[in-house]
Amino acid sequence: MTINKLSELLKKMNPVLNKGKYFIASMPESQMMVLAGYLDYVIAIYREKEGLTVVFSEETKNEMKELSEAEIAGPFALITLNVHSDLLAVGFLAKMTAALAKEKISVNAFSAYYHDHLLVPYERKKDAMAALKKLTK
Repeated sequence: MTINKLSELLKKMNPVLNKGKYFIASMPESQMMVLAGYLDYVIAIYREKEGLTVVFSEETKNEMKELSEAEIAGPFALITLNVHSDLLAVGFLAKMTAALAKEKISVNAFSAYYHDHLLVPYERKKDAMAALKKLTK
């Protein structure tokens, strides 16, 4: 069941810090089929006019470096917001990003069907989790 009321989303949100380090790279669309061989490590693929943006785990960093046309960004920590937010909920990610901005923590957010995900600088992962947990109280 999806939730769209902001106060309920914040109360039920359970931020989970995923294990490992994550990276972002840009790749040409021609690499889409090659990426299929790495789906165990690819977290997200975005198709932009400039090419593919790929979020992946550290286990495949060397392989992705060979496929990438740009410098790989990272490492990041991946935080999953374990609450099934309605896709039309208003203000949920704004609250997350505002809480992190207050702590001077950069964030790259993306939403999937069931959950919202945050990539934060790996060295600030504990600070990010603390800031997010404050929002649930």
